[in-house]
Amino acid sequence: MTNKEEATLGNLAEKLDIIQVTLQDILKWSRFQNLPRLRQVFEQQLDTREKKLAFENTDGEKGYRQVAKDSGVPASTVQYWWNRWYTLGILEPSRTRKGRLKKICSLSDVDIEIPKMSSNKIESGSIRGGQ
Repeated sequence: MTNKEEATLGNLAEKLDIIQVTLQDILKWSRFQNLPRLRQVFEQQLDTREKKLAFENTDGEKGYRQVAKDSGVPASTVQYWWNRWYTLGILEPSRTRKGRLKKICSLSDVDIEIPKMSSNKIESGSIRGGQ
C-alpha cells in the first residue's frame, strides 16, 4: 500500500469516526422531542435525592459500586436503577469505558438542582422498587 493510499484510508477512518459520534448524538437527542419532555422524564424517574445523586454520578468512568458509595445507596439498588434508566434511554454506554454507563446529560442541563453529597452512606442492604 502506498503512502497516499494510507493517508486516504486514515482520512476516511477519521471522517467515519466523526460521523459515528454525530449519529450517536442525534439518536440520543431524538429520543426526546424537547428539553421540557426530558425534564419531565427526569422528574418522574429521579424522584429522590439518592436517585439524583446516582444519576449525576453516572459519568461513564465510575462503576456501579462507586456510584452507590457516592450516592449513599446499596450497589444492588444502583444496578436496578441503571437497568431501568438504560431502558428508558437516559443512560447510554460509555464511549471511553467498555461496560460502563453514562448519563445522557447533566441534571443542570435541564435546570434541575443537583443535590449535595452527604456524609451518611449506606454500605449494604437493599433499596429497590419505587424509592
